[in-house]
Amino acid sequence: VEHRPAEIYLGRIEIHPDHQGRGIGTRLITELLRQAGRQGQDLVLDVLAVNHRAYALYRRLGLREVARHGEGQIKIRMRGSASTG
Repeated sequence: VEHRPAEIYLGRIEIHPDHQGRGIGTRLITELLRQAGRQGQDLVLDVLAVNHRAYALYRRLGLREVARHGEGQIKIRMRGSASTG
C-alpha cells in the first residue's frame, strides 16, 4: 500500500488459495476505502483483465474502472472511495 499525496494506491494483494473466499480481501479493501474516505482520497489499484474474480470483488465493493493500460490493455485501473463503496 502506497500513501500518495492525492490517493492511496494498492500495489499488490495476494490471498493464498487456501484462504480465499473467507472475506480477507473484502475486509482489507473495505478498510482501505474507509481510510481513503477519512483522508478525502480515493483508493486506486490495478487488476489484471484476466482476473475476473478479483475484478468482480472490486466492482462489488464500489470501485469503478477508469482506464486500461499495459501491453494488450492487460491491466485495468480501478478507483473508488468510501462514498462509492
